[in-house]
Amino acid sequence: MIYGAFILVVACGLFWLAYRHPRPRRWLLPTRAMPRAVAAVDRQHRHLQAGGLLGESTCERTKAHFRELLDAGRADLVERELHAGLDFAVQVRALTDLGTPAAARLLERQLTRVLTTDPVERAWYWVDVASGLRRLNFAEALPAVLHCAEVAGDSPQGAVLAAEAVCFANFSTLLRHPSRTLSRRALRALVAAARAARTGTVDAAPLIRAGLGDTLAELTSRADLCADPWLTSALIEAERHFRRLGHWARFVPPDVRALAARQEVRLGATADHRLNWLGGAPGRLLARFPVAGADEQGAALRCLFDLRADVTKLFPYLPDRREPWWTDAVRALQWARSSVVGPVLAGQAARFARKTRHHGRAAVVLATLRGHACYEVERVLVRNATATNPALRHAAIGSLGWWPPFDANHVVRTLRVARTDSDTETRSAAVSALARLGERSALAEVTAGLSSEEPAIRQGAAGRIATEELSWAWPDLETAAESTDPDTALAAAEALECLRERLFGFAR
Repeated sequence: MIYGAFILVVACGLFWLAYRHPRPRRWLLPTRAMPRAVAAVDRQHRHLQAGGLLGESTCERTKAHFRELLDAGRADLVERELHAGLDFAVQVRALTDLGTPAAARLLERQLTRVLTTDPVERAWYWVDVASGLRRLNFAEALPAVLHCAEVAGDSPQGAVLAAEAVCFANFSTLLRHPSRTLSRRALRALVAAARAARTGTVDAAPLIRAGLGDTLAELTSRADLCADPWLTSALIEAERHFRRLGHWARFVPPDVRALAARQEVRLGATADHRLNWLGGAPGRLLARFPVAGADEQGAALRCLFDLRADVTKLFPYLPDRREPWWTDAVRALQWARSSVVGPVLAGQAARFARKTRHHGRAAVVLATLRGHACYEVERVLVRNATATNPALRHAAIGSLGWWPPFDANHVVRTLRVARTDSDTETRSAAVSALARLGERSALAEVTAGLSSEEPAIRQGAAGRIATEELSWAWPDLETAAESTDPDTALAAAEALECLRERLFGFAR
């Protein structure tokens, strides 16, 4: 009896300790991760990016208050009132409307102030300030805007910042700036802005007004034969921009159509030079790679992936896992032409999949295997299609169906089982793989999204067709590209151009 009471007391004590301390109790009482609350500032700026407006009366009151302070020479008080929160966008708008040199200098200083530690909020504040400075034509602020765009990186806010930088009147001059750092930042912003216009992250019309096509054409005409991965990315985006201007011209405002047509003509005049330049780019990048820095090597590998170049000779052995560009290197090996690469990568994927701590790397290698049609690869993919880790299942399923299966019955049976998986991404990948193999029901499931009543579903279906290279759905995309809904038509047109590039490269 005493022994039983002792066990009960110990069990209750352990239960209490496990309940009171979150980390130790995960094994006993697992908790469900709560979704991160979307910041109010982020919601506000997404509303503004979608065409929302600020309160005019509030802006007018703030402008009048700031005018009194600036006229009295109290810029320090104005700066003290600029603080993080929903009012910041209103305050920046008020200073922009004032348009005085003092207001412009005040705005420029906000690019270096630490208003918040949250990276999303901070980037949105930079967007507010950059937009105001661009509207005030305050050219001196462009280097600071470019720095902010680089810090924001690949986030949606970084794309918007890059677009704001490109719209500065003096942007094109920075591409010829003697400072290599500043010129490189300008090239990165140019690439980010062009990509954001393609993906719909930013509106293409302001970029066309700012002469994005002219800038890309000028960059093409004076591009030297050098192994610069950032210049290579810019010329790749120039070719993509040229191929999409005709689609965009249907939906941009009437005053922009003439500009779009003129920029298309100018980009067309440099097309031969651009394609010849890009044709020799892989050889130059491969030759430069061994002596380049880590940042340049990563950028070069991303360019080589876009150009579908064979990078096998850079890696006589597998890429070093300690390198920061390891993921880019493995991804680029997707286009390796050697018959040895597939079995070697399959073996590495199998080794990574055995240890939980390497599952992230295993998923990267499994995704790369879609480019290597051999029995060893298929066997590893089918085996990992039933892994306990959803990331492994998704990567393995997503790499099936890119070539006629060696064991068709086994592969199709695996895909049909995965079609009922509890993980949404895995189910979607299984349907796409079956559609690539020509299963009508799977293809119909994908293309049904193009006729949905929800615009977001139609756009998502178009993007999925391009990403999964479902060439069977080409006619459906052409029909969607003729839609009267601008968002659907542009998403379908982008998908068509992506499919065309992936099937035929940059050849005409």
